[in-house]
Amino acid sequence: MSGHKWWHNQSLRTTIGVAEGWQLFQELYDVTPRDRPLLDGFRRDRLTDSLARAVSTDHFAPLLTGRDLSPDTAETVLGELPVLEKTTLREAPESLRTGLVDEWDELRVRTSGTTGEPVAIAHDASLLAEATASNLRMLSAYGLEPGLRVLRLTADTRHSPTAFETLPHFGAATVLRINVATMGPSDTAFVDRLCADFRPHMVWGQPLEVLLALIRQREGLLHLPTPRMVLTHGDTLDRSTREAISAGFDCPHRDVYGLQEFGRVAWECPEQPGTYHFDEERVDIGTDEHSQLLISSLVNRAMSLLRYRPGDCGEVLRDGCPCGRAHARITGLEGRQRGLVVDAGGALVGVKPLRLVLERQPLDRWQVRQEEPGRLEALIAPRDPRQAADLEERLVKELSAAMHRCDVRVRAVALEELATRTGKAPHFQLLATQQAIGRHAVGETVAW
Repeated sequence: MSGHKWWHNQSLRTTIGVAEGWQLFQELYDVTPRDRPLLDGFRRDRLTDSLARAVSTDHFAPLLTGRDLSPDTAETVLGELPVLEKTTLREAPESLRTGLVDEWDELRVRTSGTTGEPVAIAHDASLLAEATASNLRMLSAYGLEPGLRVLRLTADTRHSPTAFETLPHFGAATVLRINVATMGPSDTAFVDRLCADFRPHMVWGQPLEVLLALIRQREGLLHLPTPRMVLTHGDTLDRSTREAISAGFDCPHRDVYGLQEFGRVAWECPEQPGTYHFDEERVDIGTDEHSQLLISSLVNRAMSLLRYRPGDCGEVLRDGCPCGRAHARITGLEGRQRGLVVDAGGALVGVKPLRLVLERQPLDRWQVRQEEPGRLEALIAPRDPRQAADLEERLVKELSAAMHRCDVRVRAVALEELATRTGKAPHFQLLATQQAIGRHAVGETVAW
């Protein structure tokens, strides 16, 4: 099929992938939570295949060639591989390609750039099937049926105020997307009527987007129907954010953990909050000596990612969960969190427009700081210091246009000036952090 020109029609590929995913759910994903021996055997076979594919990559070939890669030794071999760092993925992605998937057949996604410059990840078509199967299992555990209606929240200022779409791989969901960042009084009646008619089963968004929706409700700009569940994704949930979301919606709140490098990795146990079951059929997870997660893909035929360290921390629990599911779990997750910009009028707006401008530039690194509402400072480390003055002048114009209700200043600095005391160099240091927005969402007075 992959040799036919029709295969490269995205709708056809999605249809086939989703159909395969339903079958995979019925035959495997719906069975393994209750059958640990079946899960262990299937996972071991997939790990063996994954190691065999890695031999064809430039990065892993010197480490695996000539080794016994049978199912009996696969666990040991994986554990002896050196950690795969993000720098390899950013600087030498071709060294991780297997060559087993034609470029035409690849599904490509880009990382968000939250913890580093975005990179393109190549997946094979199994990404759709595995996502469909794992989503069906998660939704079933949450008491939700296929064909659900999802209210998707966004704070991306590039998005239209409202839009409809479908998510075939997410339980054949119908999605109403609303932009909670750009809402004004003139939008309230229309958006309220849409939401009331839509009657969502689920509200879904990143934690900041959900918090922003709660703020819009408190401001009287939005009136959401009570859903059956709120689902968050993308950023680490601190206690204040969990409490704010639980207080704002009279329904269960669940969270998922995932990365563009692997898709969704784990989903929160419906009976053990803060504990996440990871999909052992498609990923292997361990930790290093500092409790940083090491994740390996068992299904990606296009690119080998083994013992990859994304920078998130957690504890892996191998014993059975009190909920009765056989899958191993992650607890104590610590990773990414985002913030919003406070413009001159006190409105909270997303940072995506700033990121899009800065990612296009010839910079080694950049950082946006906000210390008072309506004022931003962009620090840039140009690859060629001789271009610093021109970059400063051009970026003032472009960033001011992207964030027109903020006074923007741009300053070229040495790369080391962007690092914090811990050695990290986050892209954003903002007033409106996730924790601060969570306090604001429940009515606390927050100074920004």
